Amino acid sequence: MKYLTLTPNIGVESVDETVKFYTEILGFNLVMSVPSPKGNLQWAMVANGGATVMFQETGSLTGEYPQITERPVLGAITFYIKMKNMHVLYEQLRGTEHIAKEMNKTFYGADEFALFDNNGHILTITEDTIEPTTIKNYDNLFLPANDYQESIRFYSEVLGLDKKFEFAEQGMVAFKVGDEEPAIILKDRTKMPDTQPAIWIEVEDAKAIYKKLKDKGVVFCSEPFRIRTGWVVEFTDPSGNRLGFTDYKSE
Repeated sequence: MKYLTLTPNIGVESVDETVKFYTEILGFNLVMSVPSPKGNLQWAMVANGGATVMFQETGSLTGEYPQITERPVLGAITFYIKMKNMHVLYEQLRGTEHIAKEMNKTFYGADEFALFDNNGHILTITEDTIEPTTIKNYDNLFLPANDYQESIRFYSEVLGLDKKFEFAEQGMVAFKVGDEEPAIILKDRTKMPDTQPAIWIEVEDAKAIYKKLKDKGVVFCSEPFRIRTGWVVEFTDPSGNRLGFTDYKSE
């Protein structure tokens, strides 16, 4: 048994006003809605990224579940929301009646602030903070190809791997390994004669980790350089194995 999602369905007096608040103030998008016979919204779903919330008119909700009307209030509910660029939202709402708690650092080290929605529900907003030198995951495995076309045939026809992408003019082709994001990337040695087997590792900021490890005495093959997807810097371990750090920064 496995639970896949959990989406709150909140009873509110006005679905229309609630949707307006969540879309215009908080930046959610209206995904689905059901109008009542009177024309106003009876139910609606809003979403942004991985966050989804449903709202249902109180009268409709108690009509669907009449048991609710006979139950006492079980407890207060607040919502804990993680988002990106929370400081943008905070600055938009700072000094307004929507702020329930100013930006603060909690005992567990997170920056948070809280706000009231139009129904008086409290939403606590936070954001994951990642150190610039954080190592995140494997990125890709690079292998030299002495015979580029024969290597493509071997990996596709013999090993049965699907091609992920190819930059033929540069002599580079990537093959997927199952459902994993990291790929095996072949580099044509006739176009890149200095190619060596290398493992690239994804980091938050390649230039930051370059500076940190350089101060610790690590000798890099070059300074960080730009590629299509971000920045990368390569070095060798004590045994001479080629490693690289790469990020996905646009700047």
